[in-house]
Amino acid sequence: MNRRLSAIMRLIDSQVGVIDVGTDHGYIPVALAQQGFGGKLYASDIHEAPLNTARKTAADAGVSDRISFQRCDGLTMCPPEEVDCIVIAGMGGDMIVKILDEAEWCMQRRYQLVLQPMTKAEVVRYWLAYNEFTIEKECLVEDAGTLYQVIVARFGGQTILSDAELFIGKQTLHEDKDLFARFLNQTAGRFEKMLEGMSTGDGSPDGREHLYRAILKELYEMREKS
Repeated sequence: MNRRLSAIMRLIDSQVGVIDVGTDHGYIPVALAQQGFGGKLYASDIHEAPLNTARKTAADAGVSDRISFQRCDGLTMCPPEEVDCIVIAGMGGDMIVKILDEAEWCMQRRYQLVLQPMTKAEVVRYWLAYNEFTIEKECLVEDAGTLYQVIVARFGGQTILSDAELFIGKQTLHEDKDLFARFLNQTAGRFEKMLEGMSTGDGSPDGREHLYRAILKELYEMREKS
């Protein structure tokens, strides 16, 4: 199991059951079964091929009888009463939000969401804040030279985020301050590049420029305080 998936595993807090949405190779439910997790385990994917791969992973590990495999779109076949942790990892932020939006039952405090967007983490954080979820923890993990963001949230309350925090999360929720500093610098560099040549051909400012400059200013201020 790679470092990204291992980090996700460490964040799972479940007594009832776990569903791994878009399970791919099935590494997370298989690892949980191998570690003696006693609750229900579900592995779901919209495509048959990755589910077959997950079944083989489970068979090779001798835990096929511990995992229920579901071919479905998102959480459409998940029995809400049999899980208390929803893992959605390795997808774009837009897809994660779509899956959660179509499963209103997850808007109860009993469910822990462990989300690892590959892109558009800002979309995920915005959706969580808008829908009255509390972001409980943020984790950055470096795997093969790439920094990945993992977001842990529960329904109830609300996390207030600035525009810059939508992209990098709240600094106070990150445990690894060194990785956060690196990610902050990377994100600032990303906005610097976007602002280069952003004005239109006639020299008038692009409509996004003011927002991006405000976000970059906040990132610089965060860097000075860290």
